[in-house]
Amino acid sequence: MAVSAPGSYAVVAKSSIPSGEIIARIPCSALFCVRYSDLAKKHALQQALGRYASTLCLALCVLHEQEIGARSTYASYLELIPDVCLPMAWDSKSEASTWLRGTEASRILQRQEYAYKHGLKYTGTCYTELAMFWHDVGESILYDALGAKVSWKAFVRAFSLVSSRAFVIDVFHGLCMVPLADMFNHAAPSNLQVESDMEVCLQCGSNEHIECHVVSANGNIPPNTVDIRTIEPLDAGEEALNSYGELGNAELLCQYGFVSDTKSGWERCSWDIRLPSEREELCNCLGCDPAALDNVEQVRSLEPIYAAQMQRDLCDDGLAPAYTDEDGLAHDFAPISQKNRHDQLCPLFVDAVGRVSWPLWRLALGLENQICSRIHPLDSHLAHWHADRSVSLTPRVKTACERIVQLCQVRLEQLRVFHEDQSIDPPSSTSDALHFAVQHAWQDMSILQACQGRYDTGCTDMGGLST
Repeated sequence: MAVSAPGSYAVVAKSSIPSGEIIARIPCSALFCVRYSDLAKKHALQQALGRYASTLCLALCVLHEQEIGARSTYASYLELIPDVCLPMAWDSKSEASTWLRGTEASRILQRQEYAYKHGLKYTGTCYTELAMFWHDVGESILYDALGAKVSWKAFVRAFSLVSSRAFVIDVFHGLCMVPLADMFNHAAPSNLQVESDMEVCLQCGSNEHIECHVVSANGNIPPNTVDIRTIEPLDAGEEALNSYGELGNAELLCQYGFVSDTKSGWERCSWDIRLPSEREELCNCLGCDPAALDNVEQVRSLEPIYAAQMQRDLCDDGLAPAYTDEDGLAHDFAPISQKNRHDQLCPLFVDAVGRVSWPLWRLALGLENQICSRIHPLDSHLAHWHADRSVSLTPRVKTACERIVQLCQVRLEQLRVFHEDQSIDPPSSTSDALHFAVQHAWQDMSILQACQGRYDTGCTDMGGLST
């Protein structure tokens, strides 16, 4: 272990380690899951498991273990874990919240709330869902187990720990807190991975058989392990880094409570057409028919099938290369990722380098009512212009560029950072929340301005943005 920053730690290699080496094995007996918690004996919790998200039930178990203190099997582990403050729990009047407004992270929080209240699909847990669980069953389960009331704030802190550290191990253990594995910092790409056998016995958790003929008694834990293996060579002194998946900084902030110093290929400034406010924003800026935004699947179908798949086949970091057609023209639009669940729900986005997604570009062109599974002549026209700046943009393509510039401008106007003096450095802060909020806002602004640069340049070179 090494100190990477004040209050932060890193796992570094003491000597050179080859790729494919198992550097740690965590026995399943050390996992913190609902099954192994003392609270699992409560009938009310068993009932809750079938009705509520596993993150909520595990958070309740974590809080119970924290409350019983030294009597907990996991006391020493829980004492080592630093608190995490997720944006969902920030004071709405705090300075951090003012910097967060208008960012992709703030939109994710709004989408989670809207999806929960309207029964729609979305990744993550919203504040309302958390509160409903606590007041409906969580508070009473803990009171019955402890004989004393536990505060709502304590439950939010416990949930934040689960959200930022737990992951699914296998079909038996489910969502778990994994000591040691959660000490590795995140990076994309990473140089190690966490491995476990997903297909295990549902009755005892053993990976040596699938069908168990003897039901294990409670506490008979299988000798399985969770392994941490290098996937790249590590030099002496190099930090060992895990990846949390195909996530941009907005998702990292909402789920894990931090923002990476650099942007990854999975950064997005996106629009969710299911939210009335975001749909209205799109219609106002793109001039599209509101009926064209009624169905996410219909919007996804605006992507050219062959071109987008060719891009995805050459991509492993979220930034697919441009599609080059048979004439040698480069069509530099972002394909919808099939790895990232966020892209599937929000196919209208600007990516990390300021490229618009194929569906967003074609909406700007006014092609929403056409079948666009192949490269369209208007797509090729912009590609011609990129290849030869002496080619004049047609009015329709030029208008599409203007619309995208305006759409980005509307989002920029919502960011506090956009209205600050750009010549000064971002404010420094000892508050993690404020630091991450400011950092994320600057990253969003850079993405939106990069997008404007891609399209505004073409328009201004052709005589300005007027139609």
